[in-house]
Amino acid sequence: MKQLYIADDNEEFSQYLSTVAHQEGWSVSVSANGKQLIESLQSGEGPAFVLVDVKMPEMDGIEAIESIVKINRPLRVRFITGGQDSAIIAAKMIASARDLKVGRSVYKPISMNAFRELLSEEAEALG
Repeated sequence: MKQLYIADDNEEFSQYLSTVAHQEGWSVSVSANGKQLIESLQSGEGPAFVLVDVKMPEMDGIEAIESIVKINRPLRVRFITGGQDSAIIAAKMIASARDLKVGRSVYKPISMNAFRELLSEEAEALG
């Protein structure tokens, strides 16, 4: 089954993404911060798509990158933001420099059709 990990402190937004992903046949794990995300990723196995908000409490998306690269499983990452481009650009640059497979950025809000298309792209990329 296709696996999606969502890390976002906006519970309503995470639930929306989770619902759409479930409808598209994905198994979904939702975390409210980067620390929870890392724990979830470490306990899972197999290829996965990871959506990470760049601004979260405890451990944000940028801080989570160092731990994500140490996880020994195929991961594709996209960063989410509802704010300025500078944080998401920095996150992508740092992640790419650490050899993470990073896709296009995701901006809040995202329409249901756009998110379904993104899931389709990631499913194909994960194989």
